[in-house]
Amino acid sequence: MSVERYETKNPSILGFSVDGKFTTEDIQGFLPEMEEAIRQANNKLRLLIDVNQMHGANVKSEWELFEFLKNHVKGIEYIAIVGAHSWTKVMSEILADSVFIMAETHYFKAEEIDDAWAWLNTAAHPKHIPVRRVISSDKGLFTKYASPDYI
Repeated sequence: MSVERYETKNPSILGFSVDGKFTTEDIQGFLPEMEEAIRQANNKLRLLIDVNQMHGANVKSEWELFEFLKNHVKGIEYIAIVGAHSWTKVMSEILADSVFIMAETHYFKAEEIDDAWAWLNTAAHPKHIPVRRVISSDKGLFTKYASPDYI
């Protein structure tokens, strides 16, 4: 497994891809880079996480990533998750709707990676409005409950 960092022109954006199975050693090796990126972005980091070639993860590595994000929540502004597998959509929904993660999180299909980069480069949250978590009933985990028949 490997974690490959993407080259970006914007110092506030950190993009990386995960290839193979995500392990504890991988996350421990990459977290210092994320901490440094948060520092360099003046606590306004935008993340692109490409999991298109990821083939699973062990629970401990996922927990370590979750703990890192929880501890650095104020330093991460936006998260774009790019992946081709339905389980990554579930993972991104859980991450996006977590009480601990307040960063605006969007899911993109593998072929939409250019859209993910564009969103990270242009997204702006109004400074006078607090960040709020919005769950849309017609997206993600809630797709099958969008019809009025369910209510």
